[in-house]
Amino acid sequence: MTYDEYIAETKENCKKVLADCTNRQLENIEYLRRILWEDDKVTGVISGVCSSLKGKAAENIKGVLFNSKFLADFNSVGLDMQNVMAYGPEAIDVVARCLALKHISINELVEEEREKRLRREAESPRKCSARV
Repeated sequence: MTYDEYIAETKENCKKVLADCTNRQLENIEYLRRILWEDDKVTGVISGVCSSLKGKAAENIKGVLFNSKFLADFNSVGLDMQNVMAYGPEAIDVVARCLALKHISINELVEEEREKRLRREAESPRKCSARV
């Protein structure tokens, strides 16, 4: 995968997680940042493997290892490639997904989710209770 593909996939995974959040949870950006960071469907940071990965880490990271944008992000947080590589391709995959979050506007995704909910609400038939 290219780094841009990591960013796009991570964005889609974020949307799925936000769809499961309550309206109240969508109001708390710091809470959302934490759950997106920790959710294995988004980054894999807790388990060390992204749950959407299905054993493809070694294949996925080939397109990202020498990507200048990925390497700039990687170096900007002070990581050491040799230390991360020692944990295997899954570690690079998780790091790529975590770094991808830097390129995703959570506020925009929350607004999209709210708009989607409003559209669904407007399209759903109104339930009336008439007393006779």
